[in-house]
Amino acid sequence: MKNSLKIAAGVVAAIAIASGAFFALNYNNSSGTLKVYVHDLPATNVSSVYITFSEISIHGNQSGWKNYSIGHETVNILGTASSSSTLLKSVTLNAEKYTMIRLYIQTVNVTIGGKNITFNMSSPYAFINHPFDVKSNSSTTINFDFHLNKDLNLNSKVFTPNIGYSIS
Repeated sequence: MKNSLKIAAGVVAAIAIASGAFFALNYNNSSGTLKVYVHDLPATNVSSVYITFSEISIHGNQSGWKNYSIGHETVNILGTASSSSTLLKSVTLNAEKYTMIRLYIQTVNVTIGGKNITFNMSSPYAFINHPFDVKSNSSTTINFDFHLNKDLNLNSKVFTPNIGYSIS
């Protein structure tokens, strides 16, 4: 019985040492890059959708929430595909595990039948709640995938960000 306890304690110690070594190799107080892109899945009866982005907030397990200004970047998101996504911001982050991103939206202007209409927003940001890693001396890409056919309520003129995403 005592030998099995010693073996179990040795296994636990080995796992703890291996975990610490993995963490030290991948998150050793250095930095990596996070690139945030946006594109859409098209809506019907709309000829343009200009979204003005203002800020990105990123939550790290160790660093907490950090805000990064985009500087009021306006993108006509209608018709952009993942292969032609627009880069909003590239930021240098501590190498660690991140869990959430908020992409703040200042305005949404939609052209319907030749008329430019400012939509109200149901939320001030698009939100991703999914873990991803930024590893030392590497680059991570997140692509916000807007679904304009769901995002735009053409009758009430309300924009609700229903997004997908891809991480690479």
